Amino acid sequence: MFLFYRYYSTGGTYRIPYFSALSATGFLIFLHIFEILIIINKVNWLPMKETDNKVVEYGKVALCLLPIFILIAFLVKEKNLKQLEYDEDKIKRGGRNLIVYVILSILLFIVVLVSFA
Repeated sequence: MFLFYRYYSTGGTYRIPYFSALSATGFLIFLHIFEILIIINKVNWLPMKETDNKVVEYGKVALCLLPIFILIAFLVKEKNLKQLEYDEDKIKRGGRNLIVYVILSILLFIVVLVSFA
């Protein structure tokens, strides 16, 4: 989460780096949880109905994501992220690894979606 926080501390999100880092981390965790649900064929566990409109569907997804965000926020405090310091080499290497991880996670999601859905 430190790398996301550092990235979002500059540019257009410099005012909300913690929330942006929390959202990115929560998205990745939810993506992996959803992959597991697809593999074990429990996607219907999510409270969705075909008659729901988009606003209701988004609200239900937000309610499913809320516990993940609360857990991450409880475990990783913003003041702790601000205090962390690492060598620039480690940060650059970690940034590259994070980019590869995000790309591979999305590709894995697509493969799981195509294979099991």
